[in-house]
Amino acid sequence: MAWWIMRLMVFMVACILGEWVPPAEAARELTLEQALTLAGQHSPYLKASYHETVAAEAQHDIAAAAYLPRVEASESFTNTNTPSRVFGTLLDQGRFTQADFSTSKLNHPSPLENYKFGVTMTQPIYNGGRERLGVAVAQIGREVAGETLAATRQRVLFTVTQAYQDLVLVKALVSVARDSVQLARSTVKQVESRYRGGLIVKSEVMEARVRVSSLQEEVVRVEHRRRVAAVALQHAIGLDEEADAAESLPSEVSGADSVPVPGVETDVALERRPDYRAMVREVRRAEIGSRLARSALYPNINLQGSYELNGTAPISSNGSSGYAALAVVSLNLFNGLSDSANIRKARAQEEKMREQAAAKRREIEVEVTDALAGVAGAAERIKVAEAALAQATDSLRVARNRYEAGLSPLLDLLAAEQVLNQAKQARLRASHDRQVSEARLALVTGRQ
Repeated sequence: MAWWIMRLMVFMVACILGEWVPPAEAARELTLEQALTLAGQHSPYLKASYHETVAAEAQHDIAAAAYLPRVEASESFTNTNTPSRVFGTLLDQGRFTQADFSTSKLNHPSPLENYKFGVTMTQPIYNGGRERLGVAVAQIGREVAGETLAATRQRVLFTVTQAYQDLVLVKALVSVARDSVQLARSTVKQVESRYRGGLIVKSEVMEARVRVSSLQEEVVRVEHRRRVAAVALQHAIGLDEEADAAESLPSEVSGADSVPVPGVETDVALERRPDYRAMVREVRRAEIGSRLARSALYPNINLQGSYELNGTAPISSNGSSGYAALAVVSLNLFNGLSDSANIRKARAQEEKMREQAAAKRREIEVEVTDALAGVAGAAERIKVAEAALAQATDSLRVARNRYEAGLSPLLDLLAAEQVLNQAKQARLRASHDRQVSEARLALVTGRQ
C-alpha cells in the first residue's frame, strides 16, 4: 500500500512542478474539399508562383517606362588652370571680359573654380522598335506567369488529392491489418480448443500463434506508413499543424455503373492545359526576341534637352545659365560582330521553343491516353477485386468448417485467412487507384 501512495505522491508533485506533459492535440480532420481549399491558401508553391506574377507585372511596367523621357540632374565642381578650360568656363559663367583676351591670361591663366548644376532630359523617338517589342515581350511574360500560376495550382491540387487518398488508403489498411489480427486470434482459440480436446498436436498451436505475431508486425508497419502519409498530406497542403483525413474510401462503388467513360480529345486537353498555353506563349516571346535582336541594326532617333547653371559657388549670382536642345540620330555600323551573333542566338532560341512546344504536345497526348487507360483499368480492377473478395470470404468459411471437422490441415485455414487479407487489401487499393486516376485525368486534361 505504501508503494502505491508513494507513486501517487510522485505523480502529484510532477503535475505541480509542470513536468507532466499533456497528451498531444489530435490531428485536424479534413474532408478532401477542405484540404484543397486550405492548399489554395497555404501552399508555398502557390505563394511562390503568385510572387512570380507580381514580378511579371513589375517587368511590364519597366518595359512600358521605356516610352517615357529620362530626366537626370547633376552637380559638379571643377578647379583648373588649363587655358582652354579656363576660357570656356569664363564664357559659361558669363564673366568673360575684354581683359581676358590678353595673351598672358590666355596662355597662363590663374586657377579657376566652377560649380556646375545641370538637368538633362532625353525623349526616345525611335530606337528600332525596341520599346514596342520590349512591352510585347513583357506582356507575354505576364501572360506566361498567369498560366504558370494556374498550372501550379492544378499540380498542387492533384498532389493534395493524391496525398489525401494515400492517407485514406493507409488508414483503411490499418483497419484491415487489425481485423486480420483479431481473426488470427480467434483461429488460435479454435486451435487451442482442438488441442485441449486431443485432436491435434501442440505444433499447430505454435504455428497459429506465430501467425498472430506476424500480423501484429504488419500492423506496426502499416501504422508507420499512416504517420508518414499524414505528414505528407500536411506538407502538401502547407499546414503547420498535423492533418488527418475525415473521409474513407467508397465501399459501394460499382465498376460497371459508376466509372465514367469521358470522351476527352487531345485537342481539348491542349486548350485547357495552362502549361501548354504557357509554352505556346513562350514560342511567341522567342519570335519577338528574334525581332528585338535585329532591331540593333536599325537607326536610333532621340530628342535631348539640357539646362545648366555655372558659377563660382553652388548657389551664387556670380554666374550664368544656358540651355541646349538637339535631336540625335545614330546608326550602329559595326559592333564587333556581336549583333549578328545575338541574332543567331535569338533564332536558335526561337527554334528551340518550337521544338519544346511540339514535344510538350506529344507528351500531353501520351498523358491523356495513359490517364484514360488508368481510369478504365481501375474500374476493371474494382470488379475483379470485389469478385475475389467474395470468393475469399466464402473460401475462408469453408476452410474453417473443414478444419473444425478435421477434414483439412491448419495450413489450409491459415492460407485462406491470408488470401482474404490480400483480397481486402486489393479491393482497397483498386478503389484508391480509381480515385487517384480520376484526379490525374482531371489534371492532364486541364479540369483540375
